[in-house]
Amino acid sequence: MNFLGNEYYKLNRRLLQLVGLWPYDHSLFKYCQAIFCNLIVAFMVVDQIAKLITLERNLNLMLKLFLPIVLGFIYIIKYQTFCIVAKKIRYLMDRVEQDWNMLKDKKELEIIERYTHIGSMCTLAFTIMGFVAVSINLSLSFVPIILDIFVPLNYSRPRQILFPGKFIDQQKHFYVNFLHFNITLSIMLTTLIGTESLYVMYVQHACGMFQIVSYRMNQAFDNKLLQIYTPKQQTTIICKGVIEAVHIHKRVLEFSEFLWSTLAISYSILLVFGITSLLINLFCLFQAILFMKEMNNVIISISFNFGHFFYLFLGNYVGQILIDHSAGIFENTYFTRWNGAPLQAQRLLPIIMQRSMRSCKMVVGGMFVPSFEGFAALMSTTLSYFTVLWSVQK
Repeated sequence: MNFLGNEYYKLNRRLLQLVGLWPYDHSLFKYCQAIFCNLIVAFMVVDQIAKLITLERNLNLMLKLFLPIVLGFIYIIKYQTFCIVAKKIRYLMDRVEQDWNMLKDKKELEIIERYTHIGSMCTLAFTIMGFVAVSINLSLSFVPIILDIFVPLNYSRPRQILFPGKFIDQQKHFYVNFLHFNITLSIMLTTLIGTESLYVMYVQHACGMFQIVSYRMNQAFDNKLLQIYTPKQQTTIICKGVIEAVHIHKRVLEFSEFLWSTLAISYSILLVFGITSLLINLFCLFQAILFMKEMNNVIISISFNFGHFFYLFLGNYVGQILIDHSAGIFENTYFTRWNGAPLQAQRLLPIIMQRSMRSCKMVVGGMFVPSFEGFAALMSTTLSYFTVLWSVQK
């Protein structure tokens, strides 16, 4: 990649390179990374499923073990999707590069740079949150060992792994278990953060391009700039500006539709897994708070629930800003000073206004639209199911 905004995508590239998902890499090392990552996560999922099968009538432990299984399947969906559509992800990045290189106006470059900078800050924030999550797990696992040193008892406190498996004894091989789980957790979080942050970057790019369309429309009908030209020159300049705006609008619509068609199936599956996992996490949180068996369980449940709410809110927020920016072109075009423009230029406006009347929406599963309204409906449905589940459990 060689364009001015390349610096903003550095962290995304490094995150995806860590797990062998950067679409521009074709080295043997990348394929070894992919095999290693998939094997180590697959072992954890199989280990948890084996332990889940052997449990008898222990609902709380079954629900607790179900969480890493769901997380493992989410990882598999995200990882395999990016492997399957690697060429399409690369094509989208090439389109980003082309869009940056076609912009020559200083103001337009400032617009696209501002939106891309917001996306890069989101990537950095996600990475920090992932690092904090891994650090919390590290600290919780070593709490019994630290307490044995500073507040010793007559017996050694049992050492705990967040999600103990079936095949490796938790106490006898604590450090092996600990190392395996934290490597697996790091791989899953890096994959999730790397893929989702790149998706956010693409959406921010689309929003920036929509804003540039509005800017070009304003510039085309700017009376102050047109006063120095003759009426014939004004007609030519306005028509040229509107045609360029229509061209960019068409490009960004194609970009958005291609992005969503690439990832629509995976997000439809993830929506089901996300709601299921959130229900289980809410149930575990209420169980941990009411019975207060272990403070560790309360902290872990709060962390997982926060992560779920944040992930669902982020997905809907990204969908909402894309809707707002795409729909905003119609309003901006309507309020431009088109009434004083030549008739030939006015006839070009319906082309862009007609398409911008329909906002650019991402439809999941054929019926759910990520937006603030969709998030409210999702939370309402989830809490309703949780209430039913809790009443049945009682």
